[in-house]
Amino acid sequence: MSNAVATDSVLVGVDGSAASAAAVRWAAAEAAGRHTRLHAVHVVEHEDGDDPRLELDLARRTVPGRVGDWVCAEGIEVDIAVSIVTGRVATQLTQASSDAALVVIGTPASPRHHALPAELAARCLCPVTIVGEQGDTSSLAASAVSVRTEGARHARP
Repeated sequence: MSNAVATDSVLVGVDGSAASAAAVRWAAAEAAGRHTRLHAVHVVEHEDGDDPRLELDLARRTVPGRVGDWVCAEGIEVDIAVSIVTGRVATQLTQASSDAALVVIGTPASPRHHALPAELAARCLCPVTIVGEQGDTSSLAASAVSVRTEGARHARP
């Protein structure tokens, strides 16, 4: 069996928040409807000099079970891959999205990640869907964000 994530998978960022749980459930239903794999990615961010080993160990022991619980609780049958990585969230999700048809994240709760949806939409080659705690969604297309960004740059004197 290969460890590779299926082409055109649905990628979902997982951080343990209520919005993240809603994003996993929404992404799992989307992946099941597309007959493709759900690829859940948890990113352990750390400052230079910090040792992420304890947080990585905890994530490896808890994240796959949480993702599986969220999906199974909804009765969704879908192939699931879970990746636990270190680095910057936007960078890691962008890299993981190379074979994805869709990127899904929960509404960022941390002020540190408030720009994540726009950053992903600008960097990913596929659409990005943001899911709120109650399952409400909004979508960003990469080209729409790029056009707005480019237009804003040209509009400035």
